[in-house]
Amino acid sequence: MTDTTEEAEQPLYFGHRERLRERFLADEGASMPDYELLELLLTMAIPRRDVKPLAKKLVARFGDISGVLHAPVHELRDVCKLSQNPLVLLKLVAACSLRASGSCFSDNGGPIIAFWDQFEDYCRELMAYKEVEEFRVFLFNDDLRYLGNKLLTTGTINRTAVHPREIIRAAIENKAVKIILAHNHPSGDAKPSDLDKAVTQDIVDAAEMMDIEVFDHVIVTRTEVFSFRNAGYIVDKEKKKKEKEDNPSKK
Repeated sequence: MTDTTEEAEQPLYFGHRERLRERFLADEGASMPDYELLELLLTMAIPRRDVKPLAKKLVARFGDISGVLHAPVHELRDVCKLSQNPLVLLKLVAACSLRASGSCFSDNGGPIIAFWDQFEDYCRELMAYKEVEEFRVFLFNDDLRYLGNKLLTTGTINRTAVHPREIIRAAIENKAVKIILAHNHPSGDAKPSDLDKAVTQDIVDAAEMMDIEVFDHVIVTRTEVFSFRNAGYIVDKEKKKKEKEDNPSKK
């Protein structure tokens, strides 16, 4: 006799999906490897297919679940052959994660230095997974309260060109008196190049002439953040003022 019940007709992976959901709810995914979290996510967009092989393939290609979520759309679509539904779902999760990451300091109203770790995480999530260099300016009032940010230029895999006047214009238009510069290094090495240092100094000098302070310049990769301020390449405005008072002959 042939069993024609609905339960018998369901593919074996239906039971596996239920077990994945139960495991996820038990500890909100803390004990699940990246590929299983991704597998569970893909089940929401691909209802009638075993997606474990696809999840493993994506994690192997892009390194981890963050790499998958931030992978270029064209590569997910053309190389990995993702259809619109799973592609939109992955990018929707990435967008929600970025929005939540930025809200820690953007909606709080406090000075950015109180949320510096969250700010660095946001910069990494925003820029570190890009295939080419991007240069952004983050805008603040005199109390270092966040006013917004602006993408200034997009370059090549190892270079982007930005002119100080573009940064000064962005600050003036948004009534910002303090700014933080940020760009990414797709190479994975966050160490600044000689050109990075020279461009930063040019921007610092130009900003000072307009009474705008460059508070920091951060370079981000997937695993690192380099701070010009922490490295001593950018000196605090008050410290500069004190040095001039202590050494009036120093130019």
